[in-house]
Amino acid sequence: MLSLAAAAHDAEEIRAEYYRSKAETAVKNLRRNLFEAHYADSLGQAKELLLSLIPEGAVVGCGDSHTLFAMDLEGSLSEKGCTVIPHVCVNRPFMEENGGFRDREEARRVTREIIRNYLASDVFLLGANAITMDGQIVNVDGRGNRIAGSLYGPERVIVLAGANKLVPDERAGRERAGFVSAAMNHVKYGKGEMPCMKAGVCLDCRHPERSCSITTVIHRKPHDADFHVILVGEELGF
Repeated sequence: MLSLAAAAHDAEEIRAEYYRSKAETAVKNLRRNLFEAHYADSLGQAKELLLSLIPEGAVVGCGDSHTLFAMDLEGSLSEKGCTVIPHVCVNRPFMEENGGFRDREEARRVTREIIRNYLASDVFLLGANAITMDGQIVNVDGRGNRIAGSLYGPERVIVLAGANKLVPDERAGRERAGFVSAAMNHVKYGKGEMPCMKAGVCLDCRHPERSCSITTVIHRKPHDADFHVILVGEELGF
C-alpha cells in the first residue's frame, strides 16, 4: 500500500505547467491584438527580459505594482544609467513618512508634479489587475495616474503580470479587480474601514477613498504605441 507521500504529485510542477499553458494562450491572443507579448517562466527571467526592453539612460516611470517591486529593479536600472521616477500616492503612510509637508494639499501638489514627470517618461512600467484570456488588459485606479501612464505619453509602455492575473474575460477581470485587487490595496494603505473590507465583497460604494473610481480595458494596442506585456509563470502581486 502506497504511503500518502508516495501517492502525492509535485504540486509546484503542476502549478508551473498550468500557468505556462494558460499564459502561452494569453500571449498568443495579446499578439493578435497587436501587443508585443512575452512569456517568462520565472521572475528572474522576466527581469532579464524587462531590462532588455529599457534603453541605457532612459527615464523610467513606475506605477504602483508589487510585481515590479518584487523585481528589485533599482540597482539594475542605476547600472544602465537610468533615472527612475517611483510611484507615489497621497495616503496615510506617505504622509507619515514625509512629515515635512504642511498639509495634505501640499503633499498633493508634490505628488502631481512627480506624476507629470513620469507620464512623460521614456519607459513606463506598471502591473495589471487582470489580463483576459482573449488578450485584453483590465486596470482599475482610484486617481487614474497609473492608468494614464498606460494610455498615452511615454515612449514605451511595459505591463508586467503574474499568471495569477489571468481571467476568462473582461467581466471576470472587473470582478477580480473589485474582489481581490481593491481589497488588498485597502489593506496595504490601512483602509480597513472601507465597505468592501467589512462586507467581504465589492458594494460599489460611495466612500470618498474608494480605490475603484476609474476602470480601463485596453482591447488592442493603441495606435502608434510601443506596448509590451510580459506574463510570468508565477503568482505575483495582487
